[in-house]
Amino acid sequence: MCIRDRYKREKKVKWKECPIVDTKPISHLVLNKDLYDVDRTYQRAPGIWTKKMEQHLIDSILRGYPVPPIIVHKKGNKRFIVDGQQRWNAIMKFAEDELELSKEYSSDIISENGGKTKYSELSEEWRDRFNSYTVTLYYLENYNDEEIRSTFLRLQESKPLTPGEKLNAYPGDIVLAMRDLGKHPFFHKSINIGIGRYRNLKLAATFLYLEKEGIRDISPQYLYDFFNKNRNLSKSSKEYGKVKKTLNYLSKAFDSRTPELKNEAWIISVYLLASRLIEKYVIEDKHKDFRDFIINFYSMIDKAKEGKDKELLAFREAVMKSTTAEDAIKLRHKIILKRFLEEYNPPMLDENRFFSEEQKREIFRRDHGKCQICGKKLKFGHKDTHYHHKIPYSSGGSTSIDNAILVCKDCHYNKLHGKRK
Repeated sequence: MCIRDRYKREKKVKWKECPIVDTKPISHLVLNKDLYDVDRTYQRAPGIWTKKMEQHLIDSILRGYPVPPIIVHKKGNKRFIVDGQQRWNAIMKFAEDELELSKEYSSDIISENGGKTKYSELSEEWRDRFNSYTVTLYYLENYNDEEIRSTFLRLQESKPLTPGEKLNAYPGDIVLAMRDLGKHPFFHKSINIGIGRYRNLKLAATFLYLEKEGIRDISPQYLYDFFNKNRNLSKSSKEYGKVKKTLNYLSKAFDSRTPELKNEAWIISVYLLASRLIEKYVIEDKHKDFRDFIINFYSMIDKAKEGKDKELLAFREAVMKSTTAEDAIKLRHKIILKRFLEEYNPPMLDENRFFSEEQKREIFRRDHGKCQICGKKLKFGHKDTHYHHKIPYSSGGSTSIDNAILVCKDCHYNKLHGKRK
């Protein structure tokens, strides 16, 4: 109920009566659709929503999730929709079999209905769920043209969800993985951009996407599609592990707020460089070199407009324009990686990361089938039997018999690496 101003008779501020709130089942709206019209004087043009957006709304209705209200202006016997045209159209299209369910959003519902996707083909139970869904209507009465325009503008002024906020609302293990990465100190202590409205989550999501898909276009819609298709990507996935490892490295390299890491394009280029180097080269203890390179390279790019270095000019252009496009990201990555390798020439890691079966057998026999740390007797081929690089692989240690010892799982993770997996 609207709380009235107790000093109404003394008020000088112009105010309206609160809207009348009503609820109607979809079946009522469909049967009486001729009573409603869209006031195109204020509304955006029809067709703003994509088919996917319409299908997602119908899926929400069938699952019983809340949807925003529809704002209606009553003028005589006619009702004009002031806000909610796209939702209204989607509901009517589905009711009239002009819009089918999406396999992307409603695969389980489609399966339960024998593969059928149209309203008229659904079982009676599912049609009833749709028909009985209650839509909230806000009725405005006695509004003039200026007041209706003001109402519409006020409704549109509310901030839409940012990509990070939208991704945070998605279902699946992948969201839990993103949230965990979003807590990393790199986002909170190293980069020099605000992370309000879940900007850190968007960056974490982007890193997961790049590790899984390779360098691709990183526009928000690609991230949304990626999250929909990879709901089961969890904290035990190799992609999560790679992102966490890279962020750990970056956090050590940039142990305080770094002015150069001031926009997403730069941060993504720096991330991709670190990820590539960790994967292919010996840079385990090169945090200072990495930091110095980035700071110096940033300065070179900043001054590139004054020079004739075409590579630096191309990088600068790719950082300022088309920052999410695949070609621009690849170009930046190619240039920054080339410059780092030319300056530091780090040795490459052994191509063979894992010991072969033949190597494992020889190591097992040489070490008499016992853990070389605690002496526990082990079984060849058992999941608790591990082979450890004496000189760490990440530090350039070779995957060879001479650089290996036989260990049990507990000693490997808890004593040698100091962490349990």
